[in-house]
Amino acid sequence: MKKGEMGVGTLIIFISMLLVAAVAAGVLIQTAGSLQEKSLATGDQARSQISTNAETIEVSATDGRDGSLNDFNQLMKLAPGSDEIKLDDVIFTFNTKDKTSSLKYRGTSGICRRNVTSGYMTRKEETITTALTTAWYNFTEDIDYDGNYSDRVRLAADSDALEFDFTSASTNYNYSISDISDASGTPVTFNVAKENINDNNLTFGKIKINGTADTNDTMPANSITVYPYGEGEGYFTVEYLQEGTNFVAGNLQHGDLIKLCYEAPQDIGEDVQVRLNLIPKIGTATLTEFVTPDVISTERVYLYP
Repeated sequence: MKKGEMGVGTLIIFISMLLVAAVAAGVLIQTAGSLQEKSLATGDQARSQISTNAETIEVSATDGRDGSLNDFNQLMKLAPGSDEIKLDDVIFTFNTKDKTSSLKYRGTSGICRRNVTSGYMTRKEETITTALTTAWYNFTEDIDYDGNYSDRVRLAADSDALEFDFTSASTNYNYSISDISDASGTPVTFNVAKENINDNNLTFGKIKINGTADTNDTMPANSITVYPYGEGEGYFTVEYLQEGTNFVAGNLQHGDLIKLCYEAPQDIGEDVQVRLNLIPKIGTATLTEFVTPDVISTERVYLYP
């Protein structure tokens, strides 16, 4: 009887060991599978981060006949071994010593033409190139960044303020200045260094005034510069010069040759160092650097390579 009991006990212990071993093996197999899955995902992400990027083939700009460049074209293609790049996830930066801009993709309906609604554009300062009087001056820039290009300014009737008409403001906003002529009638010289144009908690932009008022109570041309809210922001557009076999609008894929169109944050003159950076959401940035020629005189100027 004792031998039978020992045999049953041994069998129970053996079965228990088998169950424990099976559970442990299951846990090990599950853990190994999970680790393998994570390592594969990590490897794919690392490969994408390292290998996903684009190549710059050529950079050119116009119009150099006045000695400066403003509109740029950049030919690009996908690098060998790279995954496709979704242009909506790209940020493009344009940098010089004095100015910088950060541009987003306009979308598949964008056109390679400088245009505020469907083309490329960069928000930048606007200098009033005519004498400012009590008549309205209409800005070409959307100063207050509300999507309406109908902002304007004039001298107030008493000549001690600039009266702005911003479409985002409920009423006209007066930016106070000294009377443009003193008590003796002598014109006043202004030197305002890029101050905010604020109305309570709302900022419309910035203003710089540097000049002497005319004797007929007007501000001379080129004495007032207004900087828009969101200066340096804007859009680039893309034109497909060649489409790959797996073409998808809005993507850069193998076989595609695209032309990026964008506006510089300022007029680019001679002997200026420029840094262009295409930064995808996943992958490595494509940095393109060059120095503009010592002499710029032709309509189209080739800058890179």
